[in-house]
Amino acid sequence: MDAQTSPFIDITAARMLAELATTLRRDGIELRIARDIGQFRDVIHTAAPEAFQHNAFRTVDEALRADPPRDDNSTHR
Repeated sequence: MDAQTSPFIDITAARMLAELATTLRRDGIELRIARDIGQFRDVIHTAAPEAFQHNAFRTVDEALRADPPRDDNSTHR
């Protein structure tokens, strides 16, 4: 998800994105955030720090090229 075009997010939306990430992860899909700037970054990392701890990237290209994170349960994050 390219967050640069959404510089503002509220806590409810951040939690919804965290829930979406969890749901997608169960299906082997990883939700990655690229270019999370300003208030978006602050709120997403405050409201759902564990959801995007390793899935936030400076650019869309970095997000696409990144290796899938390793998980103790052998599932995608």
